[in-house]
Order: sequence, then structure tokens, then C-alpha cells
Amino acid sequence: MPSTPAAAASATVCGTGYEFTDAKALPNADKRYATLFFYMKGNSACAILDNNTGGSANYMDLQMWPGDNKAAGDRDHGTFSEYAGPVYSSTLATGGRCVGISALMKNEAGTSNLVNWKGGYVFAVDNSSSDCA
Repeated sequence: MPSTPAAAASATVCGTGYEFTDAKALPNADKRYATLFFYMKGNSACAILDNNTGGSANYMDLQMWPGDNKAAGDRDHGTFSEYAGPVYSSTLATGGRCVGISALMKNEAGTSNLVNWKGGYVFAVDNSSSDCA
């Protein structure tokens, strides 16, 4: 997915020096309620969950953790009309580091999930990559 104004704005939210690496439409490209943006600066990663519902405030819960260590992760949750995050992982290793991500977004009434995604993402370090196990 190409860089967009939302991607650029989210990079500013992450802080100085973070560069856009990727984005994922959630739950999918045909029915996008949110976009998960990924950024990197050196050995640090940042993620933002952008609310694409058109201005409504929705409960959102975004978590990112290094590898399998969810206890060492970062979390932002609450009711947001723009985005949840940023959340960070500062333990990226040379050669790429898999982080776990969980993104939840409820409908405006809070009665059902618009997005409930869990997965891994590899941030490539030094132009190399690896797969999440």
C-alpha cells in the first residue's frame, strides 16, 4: 500500500525519525473500517490503528509486543474518532524482528466487533527479512 497523507500524519504521531514501512486494511480491503500503519526507526517499531469509519468514535484496542512476549508489549485502548496508538516495540534485532499485533475495533454502540485481528509482522532491519514463526 503506498504512502498516504494518513500514513505521513501517523509517522508524526510516532515521533521524529519514524519512517512508514507498511499498512494493512482491516478487516480487509473491500470492507475497511480501520488501517493498521507500521513505522520503523532504527531498531524501534511503531504502530497506529487509524479509524476509517468517517468520524464516529469507536472503542479501539491496539497492542504490539516483541516476539512471543506479550507481557513486554505496549497497549493503547479507549474510544477514539481518529486513531489508537502509537504503540512501540524497541527490541527489533538485526535481520528483522517479528512482533505480535492485536487490533480490535467495536461498532459505535460497542455491541459488536468491526475489527478483531491478531497476527505477526516482521520489521526488516538492515534490508533483510525473516518470517514470523
